[in-house]
Amino acid sequence: MRISFSQPVFIPWGGFYGRLLNSDLMIMLDSTLFARGFTYVNRNRLKAPQGEIWVTVPVRKKGLGRQRIRDLRIFQPETWARKFLALLKHYYGHSLYFEPTIGELEKIISSAGGNFLALTQGCARLLADSFRIKTGFRLQSELEVDNRGTALLVELARRVGAKEVILPYLADRHLNLDSLIRNGIKVFFLKYQPVAYPQFWGDFIPNLSALDLWLCCGPDGLKNIGKSSRVTAA
Repeated sequence: MRISFSQPVFIPWGGFYGRLLNSDLMIMLDSTLFARGFTYVNRNRLKAPQGEIWVTVPVRKKGLGRQRIRDLRIFQPETWARKFLALLKHYYGHSLYFEPTIGELEKIISSAGGNFLALTQGCARLLADSFRIKTGFRLQSELEVDNRGTALLVELARRVGAKEVILPYLADRHLNLDSLIRNGIKVFFLKYQPVAYPQFWGDFIPNLSALDLWLCCGPDGLKNIGKSSRVTAA
């Protein structure tokens, strides 16, 4: 079994789905701490006529200290949801795939309420299903593993019986690959170099949320993800 890892993130970019496509299981690191300062965990980019736009899910922070991602709550979820869905309609309402997608997003957002983790999981699964990527997700918290760094990945691989892991390109700068190899785990890297696809609103902008890829290309987005992904052994 080959597994991949990611923190839960809102409307992930194509590289997330490149790893998902090339693994048998993705483990979501929901017990990791929500980063201070800039992070892609609760934000990503879409596209407007003026260029890229940032979409951010506001989370409650005041008086809560450092929080694990699984504990995050959305600040004023009804207000945020209304603005987010209106933004999608304004910039992507003419997409052939808009109506069914917005309907599913409304269900996910309504069901999640103020639960940030539920929102991210719902959106990630929706896009995976839309691209017909059947790889499943497991939560770190479900596996009851609470290590850090490379030790965390080793223990997670043990828990699910994985002998291979696929990591983002350059992840070896932050991890001890020898530890993985000593534990009988083969390491692969995925380098994601986005292949241009027809976008709304002018010239191609790379590395947007995969929601843009889906709304622009529909099921053909899967081919783009495959062409953009290059897997190499460590």
